[in-house]
Amino acid sequence: MSLFNELKRRNVFRVGIAYAVASWVLLQVVDLVFEYITAPAWIMQVFMLALAIGLPLVLILAWVFELTPEGIKLESAIDPTQSVAPQTGRKLDRVIIVFLVLAVTILLADRFRTSEKGSGSISQDTSLSTEIAVAEKLNLTPVQNDKSIAVLPLVNRSVQPEDAFFAEGLHDELLTQLSRISALRVISRTSVMGYAGTTKRIPEIARELGVTTLLEGGVQRSGNRVRINVQLIDAATDEHLWAEVYDRELTADNLFDIQSDITRAIANALQAVLTGEEQQNLEKKPTENVEAYAYYLRGKASAQGYGRTIAQIDESIASFQTAIRLDPEFASAYASLTIDWAERYWNSDKLGEDMLHSLDALQHAQTLAPESAATLTAEGYYHYWGFLDYAPAIKAFERALDREPGNTLAMRGKAYVLRRMGRVDEAIAVMEKIISLDPLVAELAADAGYTLLHTGQLDRAEVMVNRAFTLAPEKFYVSSTRTELFLVKGDLKTARLSVEPIIGSIASGYYQDIVILIGRALGDAGLVDNVLNNYPSWDSQGVGPMMSKAQVLLDRGEQDKLNVLLGEFEAAVLEAQREKPDKEYTLLSLVGLYAFKHDQAKLADAVEAYYAGVKPDAMRMIDNRTIPIAYAIAGDSEALLAYLDELVEQFGPWEFYYFAIDPSFNNMRDLPRFQAYDKRYREWLEMNR
Repeated sequence: MSLFNELKRRNVFRVGIAYAVASWVLLQVVDLVFEYITAPAWIMQVFMLALAIGLPLVLILAWVFELTPEGIKLESAIDPTQSVAPQTGRKLDRVIIVFLVLAVTILLADRFRTSEKGSGSISQDTSLSTEIAVAEKLNLTPVQNDKSIAVLPLVNRSVQPEDAFFAEGLHDELLTQLSRISALRVISRTSVMGYAGTTKRIPEIARELGVTTLLEGGVQRSGNRVRINVQLIDAATDEHLWAEVYDRELTADNLFDIQSDITRAIANALQAVLTGEEQQNLEKKPTENVEAYAYYLRGKASAQGYGRTIAQIDESIASFQTAIRLDPEFASAYASLTIDWAERYWNSDKLGEDMLHSLDALQHAQTLAPESAATLTAEGYYHYWGFLDYAPAIKAFERALDREPGNTLAMRGKAYVLRRMGRVDEAIAVMEKIISLDPLVAELAADAGYTLLHTGQLDRAEVMVNRAFTLAPEKFYVSSTRTELFLVKGDLKTARLSVEPIIGSIASGYYQDIVILIGRALGDAGLVDNVLNNYPSWDSQGVGPMMSKAQVLLDRGEQDKLNVLLGEFEAAVLEAQREKPDKEYTLLSLVGLYAFKHDQAKLADAVEAYYAGVKPDAMRMIDNRTIPIAYAIAGDSEALLAYLDELVEQFGPWEFYYFAIDPSFNNMRDLPRFQAYDKRYREWLEMNR
């Protein structure tokens, strides 16, 4: 009791309380500062550790020393009758009260700030969370459920940096396992990879991804052993629901057993009931060769299925081929190889033997595992990317999704095939589902926005386009879709502003054409010349460069320069016709050539040959404006009006926006039927403003 009284007399308790309250206030301030400067998480941890270490030191100092009017003195050297400890205690009481008031103020401010974020007005260009909130209000994103999960990238804790591929591949395989469980909503790999090394907190990540649980962990590969640690976290409470460390010999059996154990544990924690088929799938092992599996994981880590360069595709092809050499019975590797070869064909000049390689890989996959989701997805892309053969492609994608409901690669193929088949409403529904599983991929939101825009759903299109722009404003496809939104709305000035920041770095011919169109429509010669100076001359890839340059020369009345250009273009077209007569860009180039030669008969033949030589595509009338422009340049009003009849009947009055803007149609504006379409478009626009 005497010790307690002495601690009280020396103000040790008061010092401890004051230190604790002041430390808490300081931590809140520092945390806010670190959040705004996006400091690494370890800095905050070091700061907290320093404060924790400081507490016993401060208590010892309070016991040993006393603050007097003459300065700090050893307590043992002060006459008890001369001690000012009571006065110091009253001062400490006031300090504690001040810090308590600050603490209460911070708590109230934080609650007010959270409440304001939840109920504030929606702004179009604020943040990702705002765009997601808008999407949810328009039913574009499914409501969160208690069986949704995001698996954050597994941290590579191995000594060798190249083992990062191993960790990334395991992460992808774990996502594949989870996506087979129909009762779970699993966020796709492309949306979670952006959180590798993030300093964001679990609740913030969960809010952005729209999930209630997250899995995080790491992989350490050393010699013939592997150590994998994982923890499942409740996003609302930031508490662990389950955690486990697996330290095993590095064998294929052990790796697959670990993945199956993790999948079962997650399903149990989220009370997701597995079907009999899903239980059986967890027991299947794709290979017994751990080295082959390592190369397969390396290929999976670099495989995306969309948006890659030829060099990137070749890299993953090499990994899958090595995996197959090590295990010729590796069905999943054959399936991935099928998709890679088909993607390579889709993104190239389509002149090599890519599809023969794709078919060879597919036939091996079908022999080894004909009903697996991987094989069926590969079959879908073989038919889609290889031949635009929609019926077998859609059938394969749907069968794959029956076996693996969360397979976003199969969903994406299905959505695009549905759109090309003209089943646009179904395509939009699938796109919305993909976005719920892959919410941070800008191209997906842009694709949905583009499709909604061309169904006349301006409100929903604008939400998706703005969401895409918030995620990746620097991507050309995202920017071009956003610009097209402004063009549909007839807002040329805003469209002009939207392209200004990236004019000098435009690499896409399609986007360059849009910018040139804006410049021509506004009479902005500087903008047009800026883009044309960076535009490639005629090449074997398409008619775009020639058409754009020729239209500009025609606008300006520079006939001599136009004649020179047409001479160069005709020579290139004739050469292409000899070498690749059945290629789409050759057929379309002939359309453009005869338009500028004002040969309506040959133009009609070229258009007929073009349609006879290309696969059916419901979106072609929207994506390809060469034919109506050719009719206008050649002065064939009847053909143009017939084209407009079909276009507006198939899609709607909003599709006239392009004809209302493009100066190429100036010679058609006095036609009564052309004016009638113009009137319908403007009436629709007024209704939708």
